[in-house]
Amino acid sequence: MKYITLGNTNLNVSRLCIGTAQLGAQLAEADGKLQLDLFFERGGNFIDTAHVYSDWVPGEKSRSERIIGAWMKEKKNREALILSTKGAHPEFCGAGLGDPRLGNREIENDLNGSLEKLQTEYIDLYFLHRDDTKRPVEEIIDFLDLQIKKGKIRFYGCSNWTLSRIKEAAAYAAKKGSSGFVCNQLMWSLADIQWDKIPDKTTVCMDAGAYAYHKETGLGAMAFTSFANGYFTRLEKNAGLLSGTAAVYDCPENRRIYETLIGVSRSTGMTITDLSYAYFDMQPFPAVPIASFRNDGQLLDALHYFESPRQCPAEPLQKIEQMKRYCIKY
Repeated sequence: MKYITLGNTNLNVSRLCIGTAQLGAQLAEADGKLQLDLFFERGGNFIDTAHVYSDWVPGEKSRSERIIGAWMKEKKNREALILSTKGAHPEFCGAGLGDPRLGNREIENDLNGSLEKLQTEYIDLYFLHRDDTKRPVEEIIDFLDLQIKKGKIRFYGCSNWTLSRIKEAAAYAAKKGSSGFVCNQLMWSLADIQWDKIPDKTTVCMDAGAYAYHKETGLGAMAFTSFANGYFTRLEKNAGLLSGTAAVYDCPENRRIYETLIGVSRSTGMTITDLSYAYFDMQPFPAVPIASFRNDGQLLDALHYFESPRQCPAEPLQKIEQMKRYCIKY
């Protein structure tokens, strides 16, 4: 397994982060624990979850965190893991989201809830799942720094924050001598994204400005939907695109990227899956894809790349980077 240090931290994480959004929902608890076993046994140490994961399914809340906590207790492996979770997500209201939840009390309630469900005394990397632009960044950073002093979290980051707000928070953290956000979790993959087709407008994607900022500052990035919902592999297998995947990804830019990928695959022997992950290896800043898996076969395909010392020529992947429009407007 390959590892990388996340930005200005001492977090040495596996180059693949296993995502657990469907744990306890589409993925049964027993199957999920077996996947975690396989990931850990093969050298994976980076697990990402959130306090709201699986809450879209009626019944028990925070199922994903609860299952991970039970698994860690069974395996007695907490100290060998880098655990990432997220809080301060708005309540689910039908098909949409409710009002922002980024007050101190709401952050603390979610954090304490995560600690209880995960059966741990601390979170290695704690993310604010969404932003509330009406709240000053000073208030937010000060409260997160307090949680570090209390020992509840080691480092913190942001998820689905726009670049302007990230810059505001970074400026304030630097002024007060705080490390501030050490990682940014956002939607990003080898594919271009048609942001206007994403239903949830609080979703923030990698765009040209964010990419330049990460490159300039070295801020770590974690990419969700890092495999573009299987867009390129479904094209390769002529499997047909799911309607949601087609809406977000099926565009002329991505068709050209696909043709380039096919050419690189034939010349290198690397699969589309390999190339999708190699894209993150080539980045000029710490970049870790988050991936979830419907079955063990998909996980093994991913692990195959991260366990094999194969080098993809940088030029074709850099060419793909230049094909992206990155014309996302918030």
